[in-house]
Amino acid sequence: MKYFPVALMALAAPLLIAALSWAGTAALTVAVCALCVVVAVGWPQLMGVTARKSLSMVILAAGVIAAVGAALVAKTENLFFWSSVALAFGVMTVFVIQVLRGTGRPHRLESTLGACTGVVITTTAAGWVAGLRYPAELAGTNGGDVLGLLHVRGLLHYEDWTVLNVTGPGGELSVVALAASALFAGSLVACLPLREAIVLPATVVVSTAAALTIAILWGELTLLFAGVLGVAAGVLLACFRRFLVQHGAPGSVLSGMAVGAAPVASMGALVYFTERLLFV
Repeated sequence: MKYFPVALMALAAPLLIAALSWAGTAALTVAVCALCVVVAVGWPQLMGVTARKSLSMVILAAGVIAAVGAALVAKTENLFFWSSVALAFGVMTVFVIQVLRGTGRPHRLESTLGACTGVVITTTAAGWVAGLRYPAELAGTNGGDVLGLLHVRGLLHYEDWTVLNVTGPGGELSVVALAASALFAGSLVACLPLREAIVLPATVVVSTAAALTIAILWGELTLLFAGVLGVAAGVLLACFRRFLVQHGAPGSVLSGMAVGAAPVASMGALVYFTERLLFV
């Protein structure tokens, strides 16, 4: 039961993101902001930092600004602009708070590093919104032989009608839903109370297999793209599980929920930049 809050958030957050991604950008932005709230409240407790209230506000504000900015920008090249701005000013604000606390305060270094890590996690969560607004192009349209060979039509009839601009230009599965599904599948394995030598590689394998299976069943996305997202989700979950096992169960419910939400939030940046790299 001591790991229940971690498992709850690790499983519930991807499902929420996948479901709301079909409702449109506004709904997904709200979900990402809620994810930032969970991280902002629990992360300072997890890291044992001081000045928790002020640092939690900085972590939350940075994440909300990044997510709302990604939802409002009009140009594709600016989708991650506000994440960079929020990250820079968030880290600067953390240092300013530490200076204002005065000299001789205990755990100043740990507090600074922990808060900066929280800012990084919440600002990268905006990648979910940016990834939704940057739909993947159909494989083969750019004349790429490799992507064309890895393209599959799909065994099931794919969705060919646009719901609030969620789907891509050819009606393909939302990349956000694909990545969130891979995270959910990997989280199921990562929550198993088995040996690390078994769970860690199994997490990567299952998340990758889930992404590839969805791509094959739905079609209109490349196996290369789905495989990269699946591997990224599995590795991220494996790293967070290893971190959790080494440091033990979180001391409170809020810190446990923050641990469970952190890999989901961090996955946002991987989703967006994988899209930009493979589907330019």
